Order: sequence, then C-alpha cells, then structure tokens
Amino acid sequence: MRRCLAVLTVLSVLIFAPPVFGQTGTAPKKDSTVAVRLHDGSLLVGHLAEQTADSVVLVTGSGRMKLARSAITELKVVNEADVHDGVYWSPDPHDTRLFFGPTGRVLGKGNGYFSDLYLFFVNAAWGVTDRFMIGGGMSVIPTSDFFGNNVYYLTPKVALVQRESFNVSAGALIGFAGHANGSAGIYYVAATNGRPDASFTYGLGYAYTKSKIAGDATLMLGGNARVWHRIALMSENYIFTGSNGGYALPIYGIRFIGDKLSTDLGFVNFIGRDSPGIFPGLPWVGIAFKF
Repeated sequence: MRRCLAVLTVLSVLIFAPPVFGQTGTAPKKDSTVAVRLHDGSLLVGHLAEQTADSVVLVTGSGRMKLARSAITELKVVNEADVHDGVYWSPDPHDTRLFFGPTGRVLGKGNGYFSDLYLFFVNAAWGVTDRFMIGGGMSVIPTSDFFGNNVYYLTPKVALVQRESFNVSAGALIGFAGHANGSAGIYYVAATNGRPDASFTYGLGYAYTKSKIAGDATLMLGGNARVWHRIALMSENYIFTGSNGGYALPIYGIRFIGDKLSTDLGFVNFIGRDSPGIFPGLPWVGIAFKF
C-alpha cells in the first residue's frame, strides 16, 4: 500500500508540475521574434520593434515596416531557431510521435490531434497538462459485428523529463478487442535527444496480456531530419529481443509538414532469420491534424 501511495505521489508531481522551458504563443514583447499572419494569407517573420493598439512595427530582412492591426489575423512569438534565412519553418504539428511509436515529447496543455492510419485506424489525443496527455483510438473495419470485431485502445503518456533538447516520457498502449476478456498492450519508456527538426528517439517496451508481462523487451530506435520547409525524413525501427529474437521491423519514409496537418508516406518491412524482407516494403500512409 505504501509503495502504491509513493508511486501516485511521484506521478502527481510529474503530471501537474510546470514545464522547465517556455512555450511559443506567449504574449509578444519588444525585440522578440514573431510571426505575423495577414488577412491576405501572407506570413511575415521578424523582430517586434514597436506595438500600439492600432499598429505593429516589424523589422525583417527586407527592412522596417509598419502594419495596421486591422490587417493582422495572428501575431505570435516563435522560436528564432525555426527561422531559416528569413523563412519561418512551422513546427512539426505531430512531434509527439514518429510514424507510429512515441517520441519523448508530450502535447502541451490544451493541444490535441486527430490521426488516421491506413484509413481504417483512427486516433485522437489531448494534452491535459503540460506534462500529461491522454489518447485513444479504434479500428473502423466494416464487419457484421462492428463493436465486437474491432479493437479499441487508450494511450496515456506522462513526461518525466522536459528540456528544450532532451525529453523523456513513459506511457502505455492499453488495448481491448471486442468480446475478449481483459486487455493487452505495451508499457514503454521513450527518450528523444534534439530539437523537433532534427532528433533521435530511443525507447524500450514490454508487451503484456491481462496485466502480465508477456515477453522480452522490444527496442525502438528512430529519428527525423527536416530537410526543407515542408519535408522531413523519418525512420522508426523495432528490434525484438530474447529467445525468439533476431527480428526487426523497420519503417522509413517522409513526413510532409503543414501548419496544422502532417502526412506520412513510407514503407514498412519485416526482417528475420527466415525472412530477408522485400524491397522497398509495404506502403505506409498516415495523416494527423493538430487542433
């Protein structure tokens, strides 16, 4: 009982403690780097020189300009590291996951996303606090017994370490299948080194069935590298250990990045002692919309 109370106390501190680094989207101050969206859809990025109730003065690579407040639809503080040669690269809206597996990051409070994989697998998640997010999803495969033959799952995730270039989180995928008794899924810990535009993620997971560990550890190694304004290369690889090990599940491809929407296109393979895999692999298709 004492151990349970201790665990609950630690989790409460981790979940409700404030993050150790600032978030974008705070109130703009003089000389801060800001992105200004105008009514015509254009986006300007520069340093905030002055602001009044009626106007904003912005200093960009093209010089100093005065903008009427009535012409502005959005003004937000951005990270200077996201500005490349005067062009603002919108942050990856789906940086809490690679193709499927988690990164060490969590959603900020009040942020959420909806994702769809292979059309028939839908998922949504929400940032409850800056350190805790909860998600869930299901398959939507047409069947004569829709609720009995599809799978359902929850994905809680808590941040253990939050720094600008190093994040660690722990979570679970808790799955249920129609009329089956009990649940099955994965417990995991994931760490991410680097900024969202270029990072390396590594993790360790254990599968379980009916609350009992059901095998050896599975290693996950992955990462991403932003190569252009809207494109990032991405890889996610699972290595199965133990007596039945010697198998790997690699996924690699491209993420197309928008302000709110990301699209993943890639290939997934299976490589083992008796399976050399196929080239380039089976197609992988997924989308995610952040709200």
